[in-house]
Amino acid sequence: MSFCLVSADADFTHVAVHSWWMHAASAGGEPPEGFNPHASFGDRCKWAIEAGYEIGTNYVRFSTQMQHSTEDQIRECMVWAANNKIYVPPELICTDEAVSGRKTARAGLDRVKAILGRRQATVLLVYKFSRLYRQAHKGFTFIQDEVVEAGLRAVSVSQGIDTQDKTSWKLQLQLHGIFDELLVDAIGDHVRAGLKGLFEKGWTTGAIGVGYRPKILPEAPLTNRGLPRTMPEIDPAAAELIREHARLLLEGVSVEEGWKRWVEAGGPCDPRSPGGQMSRTAYRRLFTNSRLTGLWEFGRKRNEFSSKRDYVLQVEQPESEVQRIQFEELRILDDETFFALKKKFDAKKMGPRGPRAPKQLQLWDLTTEFFFCVCCSTPEQPVRFYQVGARGKGMQCKRGALCPCKSAVRREEAVKSICKELSERIANDGDLIENAITESLTADAEFAKDAAAEMTKVEERIRVLTRRADGLLEMIGSGSEEDDKQLKAKIRSVQAERNNSSLQLAHLKTHQHKAIEALTPDFARKTVQEMSTLLQAAAAGELGEDAVYKALAVFRALTDGKIMVHIESRPGRSRTNVKGTFELDLLQSVERLTDRPNSESSGETVTVWLRKPPRLDELASPVHQLIDIDGLSYREAAKKLRDEGHKVNSGNVWYSYRRYYEMLGQDLPDVPYNNGNRRRPRE
Repeated sequence: MSFCLVSADADFTHVAVHSWWMHAASAGGEPPEGFNPHASFGDRCKWAIEAGYEIGTNYVRFSTQMQHSTEDQIRECMVWAANNKIYVPPELICTDEAVSGRKTARAGLDRVKAILGRRQATVLLVYKFSRLYRQAHKGFTFIQDEVVEAGLRAVSVSQGIDTQDKTSWKLQLQLHGIFDELLVDAIGDHVRAGLKGLFEKGWTTGAIGVGYRPKILPEAPLTNRGLPRTMPEIDPAAAELIREHARLLLEGVSVEEGWKRWVEAGGPCDPRSPGGQMSRTAYRRLFTNSRLTGLWEFGRKRNEFSSKRDYVLQVEQPESEVQRIQFEELRILDDETFFALKKKFDAKKMGPRGPRAPKQLQLWDLTTEFFFCVCCSTPEQPVRFYQVGARGKGMQCKRGALCPCKSAVRREEAVKSICKELSERIANDGDLIENAITESLTADAEFAKDAAAEMTKVEERIRVLTRRADGLLEMIGSGSEEDDKQLKAKIRSVQAERNNSSLQLAHLKTHQHKAIEALTPDFARKTVQEMSTLLQAAAAGELGEDAVYKALAVFRALTDGKIMVHIESRPGRSRTNVKGTFELDLLQSVERLTDRPNSESSGETVTVWLRKPPRLDELASPVHQLIDIDGLSYREAAKKLRDEGHKVNSGNVWYSYRRYYEMLGQDLPDVPYNNGNRRRPRE
């Protein structure tokens, strides 16, 4: 895993971090002799350990885009680290910028966990422990489980909390956590009170929705960010488009058709929209928003973070908490039109649904997220499929009507087709897997032998260092204070070298264990057979409640969790052709399922019909094989296909042959009469 730096400008980051650290280290009267900030990461860490420094990692976070405290937090941590014999490489500084501390899934925090888990650092530095988690109990659990119980150390620089102080760190951490939570709640109350006052004056208190735009108030005081104060006013162009669509909807145009027309016309969208265009749900919600009648509300919903779901929920507030103001100058629709629209939309609401009859869970109920639309996806932003249709039996592109190749696919049919193809390939490639594994066993045995010899050397080195450290400890107190100081420095250096050797020994043992536990042909044969059995049961819809999740793991491993869906429209046909493609590496899939180290990839692209195609298209590949590979004529190919149970003649073969190259977008080869074969003489 590669760890991110603080800034995209890596050179500046290295220079700044090392400058802060070296300046603080020099201020103590002991400049770091021999330290080269331009050396490699490994050489710098080696120097630090030999010089008696601990290796640290620094975690930095701020919550909102208006904050920019990254540099300040890092500088304070670097100064503390230098004053306490800790070296923090810039490569081990991890950040989460504009990310709430309530969220559990954070890239920077995940990197910190990986660094500590791999023992790349033994000390975790933070400016405040609230940077880790906003909830005090989560922060305490993280420090206890991930740091203290792992034999590591955590320090909160500004709060003076150090887990080396085993008698008080727990109490200090819990007290600071409670105070931080109370402070955040108090700040939230103050912010809401301030926004309520701005709302009463008619000033902007949040994002301005579709149909309105900000109007600058030159005489009003500036915002806290130093920007001009604004108030909402009607956007004439957007308001006219809203009135036009309100009329269309009341005349019978469907919501989906109205939404398509809005997008095609380049209609505005909410400034917070991540996709940069109006969504179908936002379009429907627009025409039920009371702001269109000039009635503006404040406090209708309040954001509350759900720890269980790991995101913010908008919770409806009681009527007593809601404040309303009527602004006639902000009216876009008259009351009659608005309430007619509201009545129309209310009539289409399904209302609360009763519990559905229980049904047996099948593989296709769990795999929709593996399918992606080729037309709409980009390398940076893949667009996956969502369930659609009655009882969710189908799936289609997330963009819906905006997808240029929109077509719903039956989930059951698609997954069964893939399972059938995978089962056939497993049956054909089983021997290849066994041969590849057998060849790798020799290399694994050689590695295990070399590792054993290296482990013997490292163990002897650890014993020598232990004796040296014990001898130095016995000498303490026999000389002057200056002699004791030098002895302690030598002891720290020896202990650091011994720790480094212990880590090397653990690393060798892990790799030797993996080599000994290498995948054997017998185990691979058993695993492949289980995979085949699960896929066949999945294709037949005969999986039990427990087996369906085992089949899901197999399906994910074999397809790598990514199936690209290709949809082709045929002239003169309403039904589209649908294919799925994915990368299949059977050996790597077996290794992933059995938690073995992955070998080099040698996968191939697999294409599967996700919907039963027309016979002409279905026979295209077999016909290509018979004519171009086997060298048969049209008549001979037709006879071969009839022997396999297909009702075809040479004319059908002629059409299928052309269809094969049409699907590939290639020119038809010039095939000679009778495929160049001499005609058989008449008997």
